[in-house]
Amino acid sequence: MVVRGDAEESLMQTSNELNQLLKDRFGITSADFIAALKTLPVLRPWATTLSQDEARLLDDAEFREDPDAYLATAAEIAGRVGHLSVTAFTAEEVASGLKISASRVRQKRLAHALWAIADGHSWVFPVPQFETDDSGGPVRVVRGLDRVFKALPEDLHPVAIDGFLHTPQADLYLDRSVTPLEWLRGGGDIDQAVCAATNADWYGR
Repeated sequence: MVVRGDAEESLMQTSNELNQLLKDRFGITSADFIAALKTLPVLRPWATTLSQDEARLLDDAEFREDPDAYLATAAEIAGRVGHLSVTAFTAEEVASGLKISASRVRQKRLAHALWAIADGHSWVFPVPQFETDDSGGPVRVVRGLDRVFKALPEDLHPVAIDGFLHTPQADLYLDRSVTPLEWLRGGGDIDQAVCAATNADWYGR
C-alpha cells in the first residue's frame, strides 16, 4: 500500500508539474496539449525508414536522429498548436464579428481566404489573421491576408503559417525587413506579400 501511495503521489506531482509548465510556456492546459499532439503525424525516429513527408518535417526541424531533440521539437510544435487553438475564435465568433453568415465563413475557409485549424469536429480561426476591437473580438481580416493564404501550400502546418506571419521576410523591406503582418497592417503592397508567400522555400531546406 505504501508503494502504491508513493507512486500515486509521484504521478500527481508529475501531472501538476506538467500542467504548470504548459501554462507557463504556452498558456494551455494538458487537455489542449493532448488535442494538439493529435494533429501531429506519427513519427518514429527509431524506424529504419521514414516517409518523404516525415523526413521533410524532421529535416525542417533540424532533427538529426536524436530522440531527445525530436521530443523537444514535437513538444514545442504541439504546444504552439495548442496555444493557437485555445486562443482562436470559433466560427460563430468570426461570423458575428465580421457580420457575415456562418455559411459564408465556411465558404471562406474552404476557399483558403480564412485560416482555420481543425478542433475535433469543428474549426477554429487563429487570432493573428484578424483586426480586433477593444474587447478582443474579430472585426475584419487583416487586409490582403486572404490573398496571402491562398498563395501558401494547402498542406502547410499551422505552426509554419504562424511562423511565416510573424517572421521578417526579405521580400518585405522598409527601413528593415518586416513581417507579413507588419507589412500589410502598415499599408504595404499586397502583391509583394503574396510574392513573399510564393517565394518562401517551404520544402527545399
